[in-house]
Amino acid sequence: MWKIWVFLSCHVSFTNLKCEMIDSNFGSFEICRIKAVNRTHKYIDLHLKLNKLPINTLMVKLEAMRFDNGYRPFFTAMKFNFCQYMKNPQHRSMIFLKEIHSTFVNASNFNHTCPYNHDILVDKFWTGNLEQAFLQYLPVPNGEYALYSTYYIPNKPRLLINAYFKIKN
Repeated sequence: MWKIWVFLSCHVSFTNLKCEMIDSNFGSFEICRIKAVNRTHKYIDLHLKLNKLPINTLMVKLEAMRFDNGYRPFFTAMKFNFCQYMKNPQHRSMIFLKEIHSTFVNASNFNHTCPYNHDILVDKFWTGNLEQAFLQYLPVPNGEYALYSTYYIPNKPRLLINAYFKIKN
């Protein structure tokens, strides 16, 4: 049996970042920005100040969207227990989540199991992480995309983070 690896070359560029705290008593966004490194690469900085600690249960809903006369679903939405995932990130049923997580594992401070007793930081998450990770294996067409994420703590939507980006092959 022959294995053929296809490496795709694509460029990812962040275009917008929207952070919204649904429950202002729960916390606030100190920083939510995209910063340019150079003409082609940008990075994301997030600092989420939490008022209600510890966090023992964290559900996350991810929705991949593609722009086509408005943002429309591009891939099936996923809802999962992040605390349970962090207990066993190598589980085979979570392969897509594992690839997404691997892109920001070195840029964040929430790389451990629950409970979370601290603010959440994402520091200099740049687009090269996405290019080097799973996008080199997936044939994704050129276009504008978004990743909508909703965070449920505990089972109530508390915050939304929408990252918008452009892919060019």
